[in-house]
Amino acid sequence: MRYEFPYKEIAPVDIPSTHPVEIYSVKSIDGAGEKPEDVVGASLASPIGMPRLSEVVSADSRILIIVDDISRPTPVHEIIPPLLTELARGGARDENIRFLVALGTHRPMTKEEIAAKVGAGVAARFPVINHEWEDPASLYDYGSVDGTRVLLNRAMLESDLVIGVGSIAPHPAAGFSGGGKIIAPGVATEEAVGDFHWQSVHHPQKEVLGVRDNPMRERIDQIARMAGLTAIVNVVLDGGGKIVCCFSGHPIQAHRAGCSRAGELYRVAIPHPESADIFITDTHPLDQDLWQGVKAMCALECIVPDGAVVIVVTPAPEGVSRQHPGVLQFGYMGLEAMNRLLQEGRLDRVTAHNIVQGGRLVERTQPFMVSPGIGPDDIRQLGFTPFASVQDAFNEAASRKGRSARVIILGTGGEICPVAQ
Repeated sequence: MRYEFPYKEIAPVDIPSTHPVEIYSVKSIDGAGEKPEDVVGASLASPIGMPRLSEVVSADSRILIIVDDISRPTPVHEIIPPLLTELARGGARDENIRFLVALGTHRPMTKEEIAAKVGAGVAARFPVINHEWEDPASLYDYGSVDGTRVLLNRAMLESDLVIGVGSIAPHPAAGFSGGGKIIAPGVATEEAVGDFHWQSVHHPQKEVLGVRDNPMRERIDQIARMAGLTAIVNVVLDGGGKIVCCFSGHPIQAHRAGCSRAGELYRVAIPHPESADIFITDTHPLDQDLWQGVKAMCALECIVPDGAVVIVVTPAPEGVSRQHPGVLQFGYMGLEAMNRLLQEGRLDRVTAHNIVQGGRLVERTQPFMVSPGIGPDDIRQLGFTPFASVQDAFNEAASRKGRSARVIILGTGGEICPVAQ
């Protein structure tokens, strides 16, 4: 059997017929008739849990639209036009509308990337700014949650309506992306981002990934309310990156409905994964760097047995993480070892959580990696064995596990939600 990856630069793998092979991926919806702008427009016309935006906006309303960044697959350029039409229907004026990119602690987007993300026309027509999480002047203290100060971008304070635009998919730290996550950690400080992510690594991945209501999401919702998030416009994409449906309206009610639909598409039941010996996954569509690609490892963690061979396939054109070099400096490690580094003050919690996410897989499996964007020495530093091709990695896996070893392949590994049956 030949299996092809969604990357031109990575060759397919041929698996001999002696191996039982199962392939799982996020479902694609064939022949969906509606255009993306029609799907979004219909949702805006019937929002969940609140009136239409055109009914709450006025000519004087100061409007802030917060969008996710280039590391996310959300086709923001397809969502913005019907959203602007809805706002104009209520009398909103262009001069009162601006955009904010929710970077979290990711690198700033370039002008070219912003134009590609929101659409060249929108980028030329409205101000679009990157969240500056390191600049105290761009932040405001919105209060506290459980004794922790909530420092977020002050642009929300200066707005009458705050609208979050993003997509909903399983997420290893928040349960699902979307909703109030565009605020926290999207436009928060490094400390707040770190606290949020560090809290998540203390829970087994199968208790978080694809679970909407969890301790992290409860905190997200609370902070988003404090910051004044008015509404969300969140889409659900299929395995091909196509808009299947849109959920707009109240930040919690609309998001909860969207998570239910996303779960139907992204959740896959895998019978008895404990009997499989070889697992292969790509990081699609979170392929920018391994900081994003680690989400595929989190998905594997839900089902992979101890001692299995795992082959992680990722292009990672920006390497491991330009913004967080500590991942490569220390390599992946488990929670106990990371706690010692944190106590010694050698690392921040943002970087620490990512290291533990990868470390939980490295600690209990035989991890292989194929990546044209990450050098062999760096792959070894992370705790993986590097291979020039997936075929080479598979041949080695088969030599270790036998010619009849069961193989499980997870496509769209960056967003899939595997569940053991």
